[in-house]
Amino acid sequence: MDPELMDRLSHRRSALSMLGDISKKMALAAAPIAIGSAFNKAMAQNTLTNPNDILNYALLLERLEFSFYDQALKAATLTPVLTGVDRAAIETIRTHELAHVNLLTAALGSAAAPAPANGFDFKGAFATYDGFLTTAQALEDTGVRAYKGQANNIPRTLNPTVGGTVVNLLTVALQIHSVEARHAARIRYMRRGATAGNQTTIFPWINNAEANGAPAVVYGAGNPAATFPAESNLAQGGIANLTTALGATYSAADVSAAFDEGLDNTTVTAIARATANF
Repeated sequence: MDPELMDRLSHRRSALSMLGDISKKMALAAAPIAIGSAFNKAMAQNTLTNPNDILNYALLLERLEFSFYDQALKAATLTPVLTGVDRAAIETIRTHELAHVNLLTAALGSAAAPAPANGFDFKGAFATYDGFLTTAQALEDTGVRAYKGQANNIPRTLNPTVGGTVVNLLTVALQIHSVEARHAARIRYMRRGATAGNQTTIFPWINNAEANGAPAVVYGAGNPAATFPAESNLAQGGIANLTTALGATYSAADVSAAFDEGLDNTTVTAIARATANF
């Protein structure tokens, strides 16, 4: 791993460590307020409230991502450049997305929405290697924000039987959320490679609301902005500005990189439809 990336990683860990220290010093009476402020962001004005609607929303996104990677691996334009460990990584991501599709489909049972009749048309996303990775970054970063945006809307006691096993769907959704974040980091790291043009200003996490060539809306505020702030947000847990509020000074990039922000389903769906015709 290159020194610049290691330096940024150290700053990020330091910021998170300081958050842990400051939390110990906060009065217990203030803790419920801070925690509520941090987690109520996921509620907002999402238009989805029915668990089946939320799961079908997730299913649509997973079908979109699986189709994207499946088409990429079959695209003649990418065959000469998507090779070796990078191709293996995309094959693994495709496998993950299919597993997500199958799990959500089984969990929904007869309530599962049908897949788009004509599939997904990603237009010119596979014309170039960097164009493919840029679109992949946008989809993965959107997916991370989408799951976080719905976490508080999934009943904690929703435990369907899937394949003979009782599963807690909130737990499953959070597990998928973390896997999508790993996918996003892998795609971003691939963009730093020589085949993609040595874009070493791109990090495996989001700094501020930097889009790196992806649509800016992916990293911007949702609706309402007060509940779904942009990825450049510096306020967390009732603290207005974490760059100077923790007893040390951190850059806006370090603070914003330490937290992901949720995104409402209306904005996420609009991003999906701008990425592909379906």
